[in-house]
Amino acid sequence: MSPKLLAPTPTARRQPPPWLVGTVIGYFVFAALGLALLMLRVPHRTAELALDEFIEQRGGELFLFTCGMMICCGTIGGSLYDIRGLIKHSTHDDFEALFTLSYLLRPIAGGLSSLVAFFLLLVGALGFSYSHDPVGGAGWTTFDGRLPYLAVGFLAGYSSQVFMLKLKEIADSAFSTRERDNDNDNGHAHAEPEDAQRKPRKAA
Repeated sequence: MSPKLLAPTPTARRQPPPWLVGTVIGYFVFAALGLALLMLRVPHRTAELALDEFIEQRGGELFLFTCGMMICCGTIGGSLYDIRGLIKHSTHDDFEALFTLSYLLRPIAGGLSSLVAFFLLLVGALGFSYSHDPVGGAGWTTFDGRLPYLAVGFLAGYSSQVFMLKLKEIADSAFSTRERDNDNDNGHAHAEPEDAQRKPRKAA
């Protein structure tokens, strides 16, 4: 009697879970709607009001709206990076459960990275900045001047891991010199060279 052949065990599919795909898409939709709402509700200057007076009166409110836009752009960038990764895992059938937390946190990290990038751009810490010109109206206080900031925020959110490495370099260069100066000021006085301590002998 010939032995029975066992049926081959089906290979387990490693596709991204549908709930994770829905969550990432939800991040994207929520951030896109938030960006559109903020852009529609942002304070606008009337023709009768001078630009400097408008900034003086509603500058704080305008700044908060711009910060919200930056967070939305960074979240959109992080969500797009997640969607790109989910498509790759779906194509290669190689999704692992340990990737889940990374996909959930990347849009949040992207939004925060975009906000930090906005602050660094204002002080020129990224090597380039977009200053506000009260005459020409350039800068984050106008719609046209705000677009470069939003573009940088999107890129910071899309490449949040690379941006965090850049942020570490900026922090190291900013605080390492300060710590070195504090060590020199608060530390013990350096001993003078041995030759300098010796008193010259008088000639006989």
